[in-house]
Amino acid sequence: MTNDNLKPANLPTTNLFTSRHFHLEQLAEGVFAAINAEEGWAICNAGIIDLGDRTIVYDAFSCPQAANDLREAAKSLTGRPVRMLINSHYHNDHIWGNQAFSAEVNIISTGKTRQLIITEGAAEIKWYGEKAQKRLETLETQYAETNDEAVRQELKPAIYDYQPIVAALPILQVRLPNLTFTGELVFNGPKRSARLLSYDNAHCGSDTILYLPEDGIVFMEDTLFINCHPYLADGDPVVIQRVLADVKVLQPSILVPGHGPVGTIEHLDVLDGYINNLNTSVEDAIILGLTEVELDNIPIPRPYQQFLFRMFFATNLKFVYQRQMKARNHT
Repeated sequence: MTNDNLKPANLPTTNLFTSRHFHLEQLAEGVFAAINAEEGWAICNAGIIDLGDRTIVYDAFSCPQAANDLREAAKSLTGRPVRMLINSHYHNDHIWGNQAFSAEVNIISTGKTRQLIITEGAAEIKWYGEKAQKRLETLETQYAETNDEAVRQELKPAIYDYQPIVAALPILQVRLPNLTFTGELVFNGPKRSARLLSYDNAHCGSDTILYLPEDGIVFMEDTLFINCHPYLADGDPVVIQRVLADVKVLQPSILVPGHGPVGTIEHLDVLDGYINNLNTSVEDAIILGLTEVELDNIPIPRPYQQFLFRMFFATNLKFVYQRQMKARNHT
């Protein structure tokens, strides 16, 4: 089975709300995935869940402009205002839309995620404030000046990432989570229950996935990328593989990744295999005596050549190389 065939069957789409930043897919009655549009400013995926008496939104996108549409979509689809917003982790593409939700909306995260927003998140804002505009201009110039379609395809995702950052920075007021938890948190409603399950040091310092047991649906944030190279360098690939194994035990029918299309349980194996492939490639490179710089000569393996975010492959290789070299030096 090829990766292209790993798609959930017969998922309806909804035309009840339209946005240039995302499109909506109805996963069950009262459950929707908001999937990033290629040229939109959402950047990540999000979720809208109707518990029957409350509406939950899972992740807030990369900028207030996209989050405004997400808030209105949730109200339109469920018939009530959003009551709770989940911040799955601290990365800017998932939390810079927080300010689009009113003070009456509880923002919920792990305590560690809240702390990371205050520390690492603030450092992100400072870095982007100094670099983002120039970086976007450079990318757009490179795109305009090249006729190489392969190069253009690599530049486009980076341009689309930086556009909402530049648009958000002048108006950005990051709202911190006001409710925090550790481990697991359960919401019970008349329609369904929702379980927040947290992990330390998976995709980043703290990650929260959302499991809907009655529906067999898991919103996995960036512990799962589908048809995209994952970003592994802020966490621990071993812990990500543990998350994948834990979710597989739940036997979900539908998975919503942080990036990429809605998928199925088979996509857990695809990402697990990607990480195993990285480990093997690095082990072979070390045996051959390759330096970290020489890793740039390792091509993307064929199963992953069509994945988006190609730039992450080299980053992931070097990250795993550094981990393995450090482990060898300590034995």
